[in-house]
Amino acid sequence: MTAPPGTETAGVPGGGVVVGWVLVADEGAVGGARVDPVFLAAGRAWTPDQFRQEHGQHLGVMVGRAD
Repeated sequence: MTAPPGTETAGVPGGGVVVGWVLVADEGAVGGARVDPVFLAAGRAWTPDQFRQEHGQHLGVMVGRAD
């Protein structure tokens, strides 16, 4: 999870491992859809849209590779 500098994140759970991918309709995206990760946090699976709705629209999601 990412947040702008100075953002209070004490109540925001950290993101976890990606467990899948979902196709989301998005009129602003090329082709009218985008692919988003589904990740674990706070004991459940979330899409970025669900996580932002629950914890704040200012939050970002970054997918990386754990070695």
